[in-house]
Amino acid sequence: MLIDLRSDFISRPTAKMIQAMNKATQTPSSFGLRESPVQRRLEELAAELLGKEDALFFPTCTMCNQTAINIYCNPADSFMAESNSHCILSEGGAPAMLSGVMPLPVPGKKGVMETYDMEHAFNPGDDQQPRTSLIVLENTHNRSGGAILDEVRMEAFGEFAKVKGVPIHLDGARIFNAAVALGITAGRLACHADSVAVSLNKGLSAPMGAVLAGESAFIKEAVRVRQRLGGGWRPTDILAAAGIVALEQMVDRLNEDHLRARRLAEGIVGCHCIDLDLKSVQTNLIVTAVNHPVIGLVDFIELLQREGIRVLQFGPGTLRIALHWEIDDRMVERVIEAFHQIDSKR
Repeated sequence: MLIDLRSDFISRPTAKMIQAMNKATQTPSSFGLRESPVQRRLEELAAELLGKEDALFFPTCTMCNQTAINIYCNPADSFMAESNSHCILSEGGAPAMLSGVMPLPVPGKKGVMETYDMEHAFNPGDDQQPRTSLIVLENTHNRSGGAILDEVRMEAFGEFAKVKGVPIHLDGARIFNAAVALGITAGRLACHADSVAVSLNKGLSAPMGAVLAGESAFIKEAVRVRQRLGGGWRPTDILAAAGIVALEQMVDRLNEDHLRARRLAEGIVGCHCIDLDLKSVQTNLIVTAVNHPVIGLVDFIELLQREGIRVLQFGPGTLRIALHWEIDDRMVERVIEAFHQIDSKR
């Protein structure tokens, strides 16, 4: 039995997604960049759920983020983001390469910046210094183990951005995880951002794809930028059909992943070989340090793999575990057992 916990995008599409994709193959393909009625239905549904005027289907959430940065920033501008944000650490230096834009990292705690640190870092620009023209937020925060930005924080960031006269782009790859954990709609979290990106292939388990949502004029420009970045692929019907199922049927069940992540965390927190803060386990991700007295991180991960369990090395001395719809209670108990077996090797 293989238990793959490296990411929630590992999960395969559901039977209903496959059924919807098969049905989409029977409809004529569309030519225009937004001609497909299936794609338009996906975009309308996403815009409605996120509380925005319009939305656009993309291949990846990274491309969504980079499109937003390209639209909001001029070359030689800077954008402000928490120092461990995905757009700074995990998108291949794309802001500099694609848009000539500099990241302005602001240290945070569990992925959350403080507004006084943002105030200190913010720069209106002058003849020598780059202008800060955008704030990028991440919710949930990947490298902080799926940490949530709640409504209070989002509202505070929104007020800060209004005072500074700059827009907010929300990297909401897992925003539905945050919304479900808080018991609110994703739209309530996204309302303080000018644009929001959502992954369809992470916790929602579509085979691929993402959505960028915002005002109609912003999305109109996003169509042009997406094309420049190579994202105007066609036909989109098959993948868009799976995305519709993801948004309609996979959001509410995210709480199952959260509960299993909590059970797994509670089951391994007593192991002496790891350093895990249970308060950090808020959604479907677990990030923990490994400090086994005789087994290093790489060997620790290898021992898990020999037991049919795959986890992700997530920086020096840490690993990440991601729960998704294909991980059931029996698998969770098996992972807990394997951690305790390794912990006993002293």
